[in-house]
Amino acid sequence: MSYETSMTRRIQKARTALLLDHPFFGALLFRLKGQETQSVQTMATDGVSLFYNPTFVDTLNSATLAGVLAHEVMHPALHHHVRRSGRDPRRWNEACDYAINPLLLDAGLSLPEGILVDSRFHGMSAEQIYNQLEAEAGEQSDDPSDHPSSANGRTGDGSQERTSSDEPSAPTTEGGVGQVLDAPRSSEESKSLEEQARAWSAAVSQAATVARQAGKLPAGLRRALEGAAEAAVDWREMLRRLWSETTPADYSWARPNRRQIWSGLYLPGVIREGVREIAIAVDCSGSVHGRQLRLFEAEIRSILEGQRPQRVHVLYFDTVIHKIESYEAGQPIHLDPIGGGGTAFGPCFEWLDDHGIEPQTLVFFTDLWGTFPAVAPPYPVLWASTGSRHAPFGHVIPMQSA
Repeated sequence: MSYETSMTRRIQKARTALLLDHPFFGALLFRLKGQETQSVQTMATDGVSLFYNPTFVDTLNSATLAGVLAHEVMHPALHHHVRRSGRDPRRWNEACDYAINPLLLDAGLSLPEGILVDSRFHGMSAEQIYNQLEAEAGEQSDDPSDHPSSANGRTGDGSQERTSSDEPSAPTTEGGVGQVLDAPRSSEESKSLEEQARAWSAAVSQAATVARQAGKLPAGLRRALEGAAEAAVDWREMLRRLWSETTPADYSWARPNRRQIWSGLYLPGVIREGVREIAIAVDCSGSVHGRQLRLFEAEIRSILEGQRPQRVHVLYFDTVIHKIESYEAGQPIHLDPIGGGGTAFGPCFEWLDDHGIEPQTLVFFTDLWGTFPAVAPPYPVLWASTGSRHAPFGHVIPMQSA
């Protein structure tokens, strides 16, 4: 028997063992096509193929091989291969591993020594873990070699490379036993990212049903799968849609819809009436992440450039208002939080009332951990939330996965 045939049979045997003892992982594994490669140090998957280095596989006993295979299939099961969104590949791998490994250990699977496990990240999504890892790293070094962006497997735009033979190139992660690669780009031969994500969602649902019927669905898996669904929500689109609904508008044939003219459809366009004052309240309690603030600022700027309200008031607060900045129409805003402490939302509403301002829209950037006023205001309130709490009024835009 050749070495390659022996290695293939070992993997097939591990797949079968998972199907019998851990049917959720075993059923999903059959969606991945095994492919031997020397271009990755351990294993890697892009949601289509399961790349494995035979030298690494040879170091694993039967139990840990099954555990590593389960680890790999959990990446596409949780949509990690379509959720990176330009994040650094090496740190994204670390964050995904921190999210996956406790689930596998709790399910009774064996993993190699030295894997990435940390109780600090219990119950957190890969995006939340990534943000915390990034904050802890600080990225203050002036030496480019110290930055994860220079890690193997990343190009200047944050994409992952393929070798000349179209083999994968995965970043090396200390403690990593299986890497996640970006899903294949959409082409005539491959599905779009949305289609790939939907296919995996359907497969996960089927696998969960099979495991539940066998009485072998891991207890901690449900919340992780729900988190993957929440991460699929496009917070930018949701923010724009809800914000747009607060702006008075009408239709007119004098301004046709330019988006439809190319297709031969002549439809009325939307005319937005003048946007009055806008208020933006930034939570300075220290519980929100800088990366999410930058993303929020960029999206707010883009929306305001299109609306050009009469005036924008930015309120920086925790339990009190620390600073107010006002911008006239057309001035680009810049969010620069100060302060830090607990959180109370009431002072923001009180400041607007005291100054006779009834904004067209009030948008909060917060984790929603704080005290709310007893009565809702007479104007629309949007909560761009980096946490998972609910608000007693207004609309919550989930940014946990930003």
